[in-house]
Amino acid sequence: LVLIRNSAIEKELNRKHKARWLGPMVVVKRTTGGAYICSELSGAISRLRFAAFRV
Repeated sequence: LVLIRNSAIEKELNRKHKARWLGPMVVVKRTTGGAYICSELSGAISRLRFAAFRV
């Protein structure tokens, strides 16, 4: 189980009131470029690829 850093809120002004992490998620696999494919606990695989520094 991993948490994914929500880097989209880092530039917003009201970032103190928003969630900093997404998850928990399960790592499905690591791509050749180093990104991770994750799925929710329900089993739904995310279409997004997550960089290693966000995991």
